[in-house]
Amino acid sequence: MAFSRYNNRRTFVNNDREYKKTFLEQRDANYIRQFDLARLYYPSDAMISQIDTVTAIWTATDKLYNIAAEYYGSPAYWWIIAWFNQKTAESDFQAGEVYLIPISLEEMLGYF
Repeated sequence: MAFSRYNNRRTFVNNDREYKKTFLEQRDANYIRQFDLARLYYPSDAMISQIDTVTAIWTATDKLYNIAAEYYGSPAYWWIIAWFNQKTAESDFQAGEVYLIPISLEEMLGYF
């Protein structure tokens, strides 16, 4: 089973009246448990210099899930590559941009 980036995330019940009116009445639910916002700490330059990486150049057709599948054996770890490059999604990358792919998935998961 894939490692979940939600493992250490706090959850809460949203008690906002407008939220309840908009989302809960339609679903016949009393509450929905939500994940709190993640506090992401991006890798420092010192950390990056200690990690084995592959340098790549982003193309207009690249997909993070394909890159993750190629390097980690599963598309589920696309977010590791995005996080390591201080991005949130493919749309944050520009064609021609140099980015890094950390080689050791286990080492990266250790930061979460």
